[in-house]
Amino acid sequence: MTYQQYPPQGGYPAPGAYPPPGMARQPSGATAIMAGIFAILGGLWFLAGTVSHVIELSHYAISFLVVGAVLDLVSAALLLSGGILLLVRKRAGRLLTIIGAAGSIGFVALTFLFRAIGSSFYFSYGGVMLHFGFGWLLFVVLIPAIATLVLALIPPTGRWLAAKNPAAGAVQPPNFGYPPQPGYPPAPGAQQQGQPPAQW
Repeated sequence: MTYQQYPPQGGYPAPGAYPPPGMARQPSGATAIMAGIFAILGGLWFLAGTVSHVIELSHYAISFLVVGAVLDLVSAALLLSGGILLLVRKRAGRLLTIIGAAGSIGFVALTFLFRAIGSSFYFSYGGVMLHFGFGWLLFVVLIPAIATLVLALIPPTGRWLAAKNPAAGAVQPPNFGYPPQPGYPPAPGAQQQGQPPAQW
């Protein structure tokens, strides 16, 4: 006697493939992680700028180098701390990243403004000194700063930070939300359906 072979049934996800009822999906943290990485890279750039200004100050005591060193140090502190806190899912990291990126954009714009109006006040930022003709290097600061600001501001970043992780050790519902199948004993801890046995 021969038996007909049926192909294995497919197309249905395995139990547990979807979150149990009542448990919301965790939002993606891609935008927040990218903002955090960009913020850290920007912070390292400004940290290098601070070192560059300090080296220059050891040779020439010029006021705009002092201003540049202070601004670079503040920007580095904001972006580095903001990026790190953002990657560990702290809301304060988003705020620090936004302030650091917006400040970077503002200071770069101010640098170009001083150059455009022919101001005699030289301005240095990000380790770049305009009076040496390297102002175009500030676009290396400006473009990532804009990307960092946008990524930190958009709603998916806020949703990822606001989402709460499931509590550690939380008990999963029996059978991951699937009803008990007929002919099988109920899952441990599942409540029996129907009337209680009659009293004799």
